[in-house]
Amino acid sequence: MQDYNRMLDGINSLTIYKNIANDEIMRILKHVLTDEDNLNALAELTAFLVKQAEEKGFSGNLFRNYINHLIVSDENVFTLFCENNRDVAGSSLLKLAQSDINILTELADTDLTQLPDSRFMLDAMETLMNYAPVNAGAEKPEEKTDIESIIKFHNKNGCGDISVYRVFKYSSSKKALVGIEHPDKITFDDLIGYTSQINELRDNTEAFLNGYPANNILLVGARGTGKSSSVKALINEYHTQGLRLVEITKEQIAELPDILKLLRPRGRKFIVYIDDLSFDENEIQYKYMKSLLEGGSEGKPDNVLFYATSNRRHIIQEKWSDRNTDSTVADIHTADTLNEKLSLSDRFGITITYGKPTPQEYVKIAIGLARKNGIDLSDDEIKQAALRWELNQKGMSGRTAKQFVENLMWEEKKKNGN
Repeated sequence: MQDYNRMLDGINSLTIYKNIANDEIMRILKHVLTDEDNLNALAELTAFLVKQAEEKGFSGNLFRNYINHLIVSDENVFTLFCENNRDVAGSSLLKLAQSDINILTELADTDLTQLPDSRFMLDAMETLMNYAPVNAGAEKPEEKTDIESIIKFHNKNGCGDISVYRVFKYSSSKKALVGIEHPDKITFDDLIGYTSQINELRDNTEAFLNGYPANNILLVGARGTGKSSSVKALINEYHTQGLRLVEITKEQIAELPDILKLLRPRGRKFIVYIDDLSFDENEIQYKYMKSLLEGGSEGKPDNVLFYATSNRRHIIQEKWSDRNTDSTVADIHTADTLNEKLSLSDRFGITITYGKPTPQEYVKIAIGLARKNGIDLSDDEIKQAALRWELNQKGMSGRTAKQFVENLMWEEKKKNGN
């Protein structure tokens, strides 16, 4: 017979891993152990664990797997030290963390068939302890939760959501990073052409990851040329080396000090990414960014770079009146006005230009994507179809070529009848 009071005392006595004591599974478990309506609580426990299993691909003992998952994904003072590769050996912090791990691993070994009134739901409890998810391919091994394995895990992967996600957005309302469950899976193999641009982008990023000086980058060029796709491919290429992407909107630039405060203490490298960056004359958010890029009172953290894409080389809208040299109408500070508007672009150490593809380059991209997607047509057939498609669409670009191939795949499927 299990000691229910010991289980409750263990949950309530967690210190370093106190976040886990407040997790939904613990709330449900406390109801199971203390309420008279045990069957309702057991049903809630079953529904919760099944949902987690199907979302995360857990199999086997779901209760143990979920508790172990909470242990390795928790963000606390101990796991943050591990993320930053700090030596915790012999510290009091390690001793307290070890005590909590002991409590949680003992709790994870709970025999669900011995919980109060579980005899009325014996089939369900036994199923939870030997579960097979619908998506068998998503099965994951049980996490190792001895203290040495936990330290190594956080050294390599970070902690909290940083260990789970590679791409984040910033929530202004929560003042927190929000992980993206299903980021774009694009890789550099999917990008055809622009080899020199991609190599320059990768080279700067590799310097950053290896602790060498690296530059903020502005990617400029016509729409649909692969600027944002190149940045997303970086994360898929280098996330195992500790790279993370934080995508923010232009409106959130004023919140960059708060965002950088979240990133500064982390033991990973971050690219803060702004897509389609441009400002109209009356927008002043660029002043915040310019200050952070260079010369602000609080410098940019060493573990952060800014990458931005823009269709304008000069990010801030420039009017002809800014260049007016007629002394009767010109601003007496015309040069200052012009320099102010050009200065943000200059603060990006590297500008990479993605030019609009020539007809030959456009056809090459279309043929390459068609071959990658198994389209069995001759090069000339693909070329003629791609050029016809472009005439009715939005001009020659990598995006247009991709849209053409996606349409061609469906047309070929209909024609072949399979």
